[in-house]
Parts: sequence; structure tokens; C-alpha cells
Amino acid sequence: MTLTQADVHNVAFSKPPIGKRGYNEDEVDQFLDLVEDTIAQLSEENETLRHQVKTGGGVAGGASAADLEAARKEVAAEYERQLAEANQRAEKAHREAEQARQEAAEATKRAEAAGESSAGKSSGDTESDTTMKAARVLDLANQMAERLTNDAEEEAKKLVDDARSTAKKTIDDAEAKATQLRTEAHRDAERMRTEAKTTSETQLTEARERSDKMLREANQKAARRLTEANEEAERFVNEAHSKIAEADAQAERTVRQATDKANALQADAERKHTEIMATVQKQHQALETRIAELRSFEREYRTRLRAFLEDKLNELSSGNIEDEAQSNS
Repeated sequence: MTLTQADVHNVAFSKPPIGKRGYNEDEVDQFLDLVEDTIAQLSEENETLRHQVKTGGGVAGGASAADLEAARKEVAAEYERQLAEANQRAEKAHREAEQARQEAAEATKRAEAAGESSAGKSSGDTESDTTMKAARVLDLANQMAERLTNDAEEEAKKLVDDARSTAKKTIDDAEAKATQLRTEAHRDAERMRTEAKTTSETQLTEARERSDKMLREANQKAARRLTEANEEAERFVNEAHSKIAEADAQAERTVRQATDKANALQADAERKHTEIMATVQKQHQALETRIAELRSFEREYRTRLRAFLEDKLNELSSGNIEDEAQSNS
């Protein structure tokens, strides 16, 4: 049965028989107050540890995943924008080159038409000059178109390379930040595990020390009361012997009374000793039960913490594998 704060607060001890001495009520109340305060303190410390475990581990891991996802989305958007801009410039350059080719072809056609129309009016030298001019115009147009095309392709390649470099740098920074956050999360989890272990060991040590102290005090109190009972019995016996000289009958009666009273006191002292030892044994068993509960809590806490960290590591590993697969596809 688990001992709670309410159990200690509501416990009631039976009164001794009339004429018999029992426990000191003030001492019993002080002991119960001490046990109640101890259980309340242990409950508060356990609640604090549970709160630290719930709120300490998941924050860093979630922040790292969110930051990494946001950084990747930002890089993807920037890469798409720069790639679209490069494609637009390349298409514009191609259009300008095509337009230059068309203008050169039209100029050639006009030159040929002009040469044919003036064939009857001009000499052979004039026709040759016109043909050479048309060829130069076509050559210049082709050179301009080729230059524009090359410039557009180089600019597009440069924009794509810059976008890829920026994306790689941003992703590397995000992964470095995620690694740092994971490292901090592991460090915080290890620190909390160490603190919980230290607190648990401290509580176990304090519980053992309190148990040993109460057991020693109970043994000392029982021994003191037994000694007092023996001394009182011996005193009554001595008084009885001192009255033997007055009258044999009175002496015998007094001796019997003293002996009976001494035996009663001896029996009462032994009974009190037995009751005290039984109470101390119950308290010792209750403390041992509490120690076992703390050990069980420590094992459960370690198991939950290990499972929590493994789940977070698996989530991070699964997220990285899916992101790499998407980037490769």
C-alpha cells in the first residue's frame, strides 16, 4: 500500500487502556508532521522533474526541424525565382537573335531585289558592289545574333550557378544550425538525466538516513523506558523488604504487592517495547516501500527519456532521408 500525504495527515492512534501510560502525543504529532512535510517535498520535486522532462527535450528538436524546413523553402523559392529570371533573359536574347537574323535575311532579299532591278541599268561592277554590301550586312547580322545568343547563355549560366551556390550555402547553414540545435538538445537531455539521477540518489540517501535515525531513537527510547521500569520495580522491592521488620504479615503482603506491581511494570515495559518496535518496523517498511517507488520512478524515467530521444533521432533521420530523396528526384 502506497503511503500518501493524506494517509499520514488522517492517521489516528488508539488510546491505551485506562490507567496505563501510552505514547507522548506531542512527539507522535511532531513525527507525523515531519513525515507529511517530507512526502509533500518529495511530491513537489517529482512534479518538477516531470515538468522539466515534458518541456525540456522537445523544444530544441522542433525548432531545428522548423528552421531547417523554413530555410529549405526559402532557398527553393529563391532558386526558382532566379532560374525563372535566367530563362526569361535567355528567351529574350533568343528572340533578339532571331529578329536580327530575320532583319539580315530581309536586307539580303532587298539587296538582291535591288541588284536585279538595276541589272539593265548598271554595269557588272555595280552589281558586284551591291552583292558584297548585302553579304557584309548578312555577316554583321549573324555576328550580332551569335553574340547576343552567347551573352544570354553566359548570363543564364551565371545566374543558375549563383542560384545553386546560394542554395547550397543556405542549406549548409541550415544543416549546421540544425546540428547545433540537436547537439544542444542532447546536452540538455543529458543534463536533466544527470540532475534527475542525482536528485533521486539524494532522496534515497536522505530517506535511509531518516529511517536509521528514527530506528535509533526508537531503540534508545525503548531501552530508556525499560531501564526506568526496572529501576522502579527494584525500588518497590526494596521498600517492601524495608517493611519486613515492622510486621511479618504486613511484610509478606507488601512483598507480594511489590512483586506483583514489579511484574506488571515489567510486562507493561515489555509490551511497550514490543509496540514501539512494531511501529518502528512499520515505519521502516513504509520507507523501504518509498525507496522502491523512487527506484521504480528512476527506471521508468530513464526508459521514457531514452524512448523520447530515440523517437526524436528517428524523426530527424527520417526527415533528412525524405528531403535528400526529394532533392535528388
